[in-house]
Amino acid sequence: MATSLARFWYASVRLGPPQVTAETNVADQVELDLIPMSDFKPLNLDDARTREMPKKIQYACGLNPFEGWLNVDFFDDAVMWNFSHIGGVPRNVAENVYKVNLLERHPFPDNAFEYAFCEDFVEHLEQKDAITFLSEVFRTLKPGGVVRIATPGFEQVMRNHFLNATFDKIADGHRGAYTQWGHLHFFTHDSLEVMARWLGFSKYRIKKIHKSWHRPLRNLEIRVGQAQYMNIYAELTK
Repeated sequence: MATSLARFWYASVRLGPPQVTAETNVADQVELDLIPMSDFKPLNLDDARTREMPKKIQYACGLNPFEGWLNVDFFDDAVMWNFSHIGGVPRNVAENVYKVNLLERHPFPDNAFEYAFCEDFVEHLEQKDAITFLSEVFRTLKPGGVVRIATPGFEQVMRNHFLNATFDKIADGHRGAYTQWGHLHFFTHDSLEVMARWLGFSKYRIKKIHKSWHRPLRNLEIRVGQAQYMNIYAELTK
């Protein structure tokens, strides 16, 4: 995937504390527990099926797997390049993240999960791919199941990058909002709800960072700095 290099670096700041920004040197934040590239093979879901599958799934988790959740990501060539760049594979990723292509049919049965979560992922998808992804999230959620989505909002992007912009400033906005991070499409609450409703979700609730009626979905986001000026938060119920 062409955008995953930026997506992975964007996610890599998750190794640090919540106040870490994309400009922070990750190595300065924590002492990485790495395993050699030669010893790394992405986990296969067949390995997970040998034991009881979790009822909670985190999509495109980057370097931030949750304990007690099924954590999945792409592990494509760009991700592997990043592992090489930092000198190995973080052990918590190697031991807790499964390789799944989230733009194809998800390798899970219908009605498999009670809760799902993704942070700063859907903005890296073209709109048509976001439809595919969200339709598979819907299929694999149990009736009454909830997916929580955190993503930069389109209105916030316009305010931060394109407010009263001249033609030359528009080019700067393109770089800062799109190309620098591999972003392809931004949602508003209205557009995300339209997609969710037509795919079958019964409820769409606007949320604030870390706040949820559902205990498993509280305090999950780590991009705290974006809460005030960039991200939107929503919970979609099947």
